[in-house]
Amino acid sequence: MNANTGRRNLLITGAAGALGGALAIACARRGAQVLLIDRDLRGLEATCDRVEATGGPGPGYAQLDLALAGPDQVQGLVSDFRGAYGPLHGLVHAAARFHALQPLDQVSPEEWLTTLQVNLNASWLLSLACLPDLRSQPGSALVFTLDGEATARAYWGPYGVSKSGLRGLALMFAEELEGTACRVFGVETGPMRSALRATAYHSEHPAAVPDASAAAGYIADLVFGASAHGLVLCEVPKS
Repeated sequence: MNANTGRRNLLITGAAGALGGALAIACARRGAQVLLIDRDLRGLEATCDRVEATGGPGPGYAQLDLALAGPDQVQGLVSDFRGAYGPLHGLVHAAARFHALQPLDQVSPEEWLTTLQVNLNASWLLSLACLPDLRSQPGSALVFTLDGEATARAYWGPYGVSKSGLRGLALMFAEELEGTACRVFGVETGPMRSALRATAYHSEHPAAVPDASAAAGYIADLVFGASAHGLVLCEVPKS
């Protein structure tokens, strides 16, 4: 794609998941060039097929395991996307790792470190790599997906701790980027149908919670909105 077409380039993590996939479609329908990453290559390719079916621009994508991604790999990936598509106008952190509901003293050290890496550390690394573009591109957006249901509550373990940290990270970025072109949003997505939720709520019928399209549409509206400032912390309206 020619970088001078004026099309908005949006990077979405967790694109093979329920929210990331729905968001990729919602943004592509609005004419965005979506750039997608996930560790699940087959799921990532399935999302790409669904994006292409909307008739929008063909997505850019790359397989990336956030649990293993270090600063150099993250910076290289963002640089590759920038070189192929031009400056980034948005970054949405939709990737999340959750293993199980369990007491803190039963969480393995490996699971603790991996969950914090995927949900919190990788979000910081990707945000840093994208900041040069987000600071300067008009109407740019940095979006963190939050989960108040799990924050600082018993048995949510490293997932709950990482989501608490992500909330703090969003607030810090919002203050530090005030006065730049970048708007920062921390979005409470609320309950939605996903593999992550099914892992936590085994007995819940999937039809009892909404699919990810409502949250995806809300986030897309924020990204494409004309507001000069981010809402910082906001919640998907209940239908």
